[in-house]
Amino acid sequence: MQQKVLVFDVDGTLYDMVHHEIPSSAIASIKKAKENGHIFVIASGRAFYGLGKALDELAADYIISMSGGVLTNNKKQIIKKHVLAKEDIQDLVDFANAHEAGLVLKFKDGMYLYQHSEKINWLEGQMNSDIGQEIFVDCPLQNHHLKDEEVLAACIHADPKIVKAAFSQHPRMSFTSYCEDGFDVAVKGCTKGSALSELMQHLNVKREDVICFGDNYNDISMMETAGYSVAMGNAVAEIKERADYVTSSTDQDGIYKGLLHIGCIND
Repeated sequence: MQQKVLVFDVDGTLYDMVHHEIPSSAIASIKKAKENGHIFVIASGRAFYGLGKALDELAADYIISMSGGVLTNNKKQIIKKHVLAKEDIQDLVDFANAHEAGLVLKFKDGMYLYQHSEKINWLEGQMNSDIGQEIFVDCPLQNHHLKDEEVLAACIHADPKIVKAAFSQHPRMSFTSYCEDGFDVAVKGCTKGSALSELMQHLNVKREDVICFGDNYNDISMMETAGYSVAMGNAVAEIKERADYVTSSTDQDGIYKGLLHIGCIND
């Protein structure tokens, strides 16, 4: 089979959110796909330095992180980045304070918890996983962005109607829903799909040679960019409807079955 670029979302796709692990079948099948000459890419809202030991050991060739704001190579060297403007960060902070929203700002060296971390639905799981707590920094003064530090992305949890009313027309920031009240915040135009397009240009590959796996709303843009898309069995309905193929759930060997179906590995 001709070399393919295989792009995987993390939470709910590679990473089983029920058992908080990467299934052994997924690890083995990705290793086999790499041995067969395919390029392995991770695409996540997570930070490239916050994937954890288990994901790091998969040795991705490239990492799309921070909701498309950052593209790194296998040495975690930044190939492309998009930085949020200082005034836009202040808009986020002011909004979070006004509406008691959960807010995390993602810098190039750590994720700073500005307020109401208990509202961030993924935080406890990640902090108690093999990622550890050292990359998460409590910042009750909400002032780290005022220093000479680049903010690459953010995460905010609040009533979606209020978020959309405040930011749907924002000229420089995009808000991508990843759960009922959670939004990945990035520079406008930055998505997993836009970063995938940048990677395709970097690698000089065609759309038909790119296959992506996903499960949630923030995977739609990369599904639209890739030539072929696979939805996990545990994916939301809209992802399943858009996908070319629906595999089984993450904890039911979904990655293995998906790679087998598209011919990147053999049984």
